[in-house]
Amino acid sequence: MIAALAAVPPIFMVGGVPFALQMLVVILIPLVLGSVRGGAACGLYVLVGLLGVPVFGGQQGGPGALLGASGGYFIGFILSGFIAGALATMVLRRRPRRPVMAASLYGVALDSVALVYVGGVTGQMVNASLSLHAAIVLNLPLLALDLVKAAVAVMFAIGVFTAFPKLLPVRNRG
Repeated sequence: MIAALAAVPPIFMVGGVPFALQMLVVILIPLVLGSVRGGAACGLYVLVGLLGVPVFGGQQGGPGALLGASGGYFIGFILSGFIAGALATMVLRRRPRRPVMAASLYGVALDSVALVYVGGVTGQMVNASLSLHAAIVLNLPLLALDLVKAAVAVMFAIGVFTAFPKLLPVRNRG
């Protein structure tokens, strides 16, 4: 799913980083798949891209992608898959009512966005020799739109769990 949305041409570019819909799926994956499967899915996407398949934004692939302006985001995708996936599993095991589930999953989705941005900003500091301030300022225009994508990802996740309740993690005993 990440590769499919990365294939959609970017809506616009900010500092060499394409604003594409793949971030929506990067947020959604850990919400639905949890830590191990979410991290593995994001890791597999990055691995396929590093092996040269043009699955990254702008139809790019190969190990050189890690050295570009978007390189740090790929590391953030993997971190998000594992860490946000673990947080989502913790939330979902409690079986909260829908409004609490939505709010809690939105919090997890924001964590997912933060993890991706930490990777992205760090990558821009290393690969583009930007200061922390410059890298953060460069990312601000994308952040507002990614917060909206986080809300959409939560709605999709709740829809998936409503349609397929057996996908929910096993409830905590206690």
